[in-house]
Amino acid sequence: MKTAISNLRQNWTSVFVVRMSHALALKFFQLAKEEGMMGQGFVWITAYGLTDIFDVVGSLALDVMQGVLGVKPHVQDTVKLQNFTQRWHSKYRLENPGTSLSEPTVSGLYAYDTIWALASAAENATYVNLDFGPSVTKNGSTDFDRIDTSKAAEKLRGALLKTKFSGMSGIFRIEDTQLVSSNYKIINIIGQDRREVGFWTPNFGISGSLNMKSDINTIIWPGDNKTLPRGWLLPRNKNLTIGVPANPGFGQFVKYEGGPEDKGFCIKVFDEVVANLPYQVPYTYRGFNDGKGNSNGTYDELIYKLYLKEYDAVVGDVTILANRSLYVDFTLPYTESGVRMLVPVLDRRQKTAWTFLKPLTTDLWLGTGAFVVFTGFVVWCIENHEDFKGTPANQIGSVFYFSFSTLVFAHREKIKNNLSRIVVVVWLFVVLIVQQSYTASLSSILTVEQLKPTVTNLDEVIRKGSHVGYLNDSFLPGLLKSLKIDESKMIALNSVEEYNDALSTGKVAVIVDEIPYLKLFLSKYCHNYTMTGPIYRFDGFGYAFPLGSPLTADITRGILKLASSGKMAELQKDLYGDKSCPDKDDSQTSSSLTLHSFQGLFSISGACSILALILHALITNKGVFSRWLAAICSKLFHKSNILQIMMRPVANAGNTGSPPEGQGSRV
Repeated sequence: MKTAISNLRQNWTSVFVVRMSHALALKFFQLAKEEGMMGQGFVWITAYGLTDIFDVVGSLALDVMQGVLGVKPHVQDTVKLQNFTQRWHSKYRLENPGTSLSEPTVSGLYAYDTIWALASAAENATYVNLDFGPSVTKNGSTDFDRIDTSKAAEKLRGALLKTKFSGMSGIFRIEDTQLVSSNYKIINIIGQDRREVGFWTPNFGISGSLNMKSDINTIIWPGDNKTLPRGWLLPRNKNLTIGVPANPGFGQFVKYEGGPEDKGFCIKVFDEVVANLPYQVPYTYRGFNDGKGNSNGTYDELIYKLYLKEYDAVVGDVTILANRSLYVDFTLPYTESGVRMLVPVLDRRQKTAWTFLKPLTTDLWLGTGAFVVFTGFVVWCIENHEDFKGTPANQIGSVFYFSFSTLVFAHREKIKNNLSRIVVVVWLFVVLIVQQSYTASLSSILTVEQLKPTVTNLDEVIRKGSHVGYLNDSFLPGLLKSLKIDESKMIALNSVEEYNDALSTGKVAVIVDEIPYLKLFLSKYCHNYTMTGPIYRFDGFGYAFPLGSPLTADITRGILKLASSGKMAELQKDLYGDKSCPDKDDSQTSSSLTLHSFQGLFSISGACSILALILHALITNKGVFSRWLAAICSKLFHKSNILQIMMRPVANAGNTGSPPEGQGSRV
């Protein structure tokens, strides 16, 4: 028995249900106490047949079963039961002097009621022939095999199954050949007391009351502990063996040798999580390598070795995959998830002799030139002094010189007319806005690199037949095959340096890998490469434990606490560095300025110029304008007189009296 109890101590579980005889149970708990299994963290529950041990054995059982929970049928305390208990005390003490049994056990009450039920069934069955008939088989090896069941026994059995009455233990009733007890009592051993902490009933389940749902009393667990045990403990003298994959090309993730500063990111996170657990977990790392630093197999093979219990856990850059979760349990991922493409970038804006034309689109160049000439023409029409006079050739030259010199605010011609001054001021404002915008755009073109990926999706790679790189010993070949990548076009790579060489020499057009690896690569080679394309969703890196391991949930909660405390961000900063490497895509480039962007300004300038030209024409030719206005007014006045004469007959026709005789109408 001692060996069996020691074997229990080697398991993860710490919750035990005990069902055995009273004598054997007493010995069992004595050995469990010697093995240290009656202390904190353990849970012991006795079935109702064993719970009577405290009534039978007494203080010996109470001494070794502190904190044990017991379950026994609940027997209602009635006057009938009290009278029976008094009679039982008198008779039992007389027949068994010096016994420690203080009251009849539940099993004893059941036995008492069973005798009454059997007697009642025999009475109800009445007398029948007690002879046994011959057996149907007739080939038994003993005399008992050659006889059949008594007819009286069959009738007695039927009557017993139908028996129902109120006995000492409550309502006596048999269902499916089992004695029915509907309510159970939960007791807790504390000191020398059997404290009642609650009940179980069909209506309310576990409750503090028989008649309503309520909280049970506080349970004192083994070790005088009021805190609810976890339900599992580390096996005695157990030192967890943690398998670590070998990935020399990305040692920043899985290096475990050396001091704390030299450890890989995955190892640092695990150490931090375990250090913050409320209990001690002793463990040692064991590399999954060939002794020379190289991997001893694939990550799937390492996971399968965990399934075979060669390791107690696997810590490293292990991606959570559906097929792997069939063999092990994973914690919550502790890294960014997903797979993307890594590609070189090129400057989309080539610097040429005509780069100065790129800030403005063609329509804006033509529109600006047209407004330059138009503004100069308006000023030439309004101004009438020696700066704008001379031969036609001189006048045309003056117009163009004045117009284009306003672009750099270098015009020297005198502006004497207020209308032309308004035109020039509005135009100079337009020139200022266009000039500043042009300068800013040209500066951006000449000084800021406008980088774009050489490849934006895998369809382009497939169409061109280019090679694709991936991380060796990873799950990525299966993903690439599902994306219709020819296996002959896949090239396995092992390190950051190999990634750079393959992309820079054109050995591969793209590299497909998980985001954490690509971010680590870009922290070193950010300038010439970028992540692009869609994100293929995977669950990221997680820690692996055997199926059903109780450590999985606690490590997962530890990862969440580490992330919320900010410590995870510090570890990621140590891994990737301070500088971020943003994606380089077309959304970061700026387009040329268009005519539409300045449509409002040109409209204002054009309206001012046209209005000034019209006002100048009216003011300059005011004599002609006056005669023209007078002629219009005269014509309007003449038409008004004719209308008055034509309206008189109509007015006279409306009078009731006749005109005097001899007088007629005159027009």
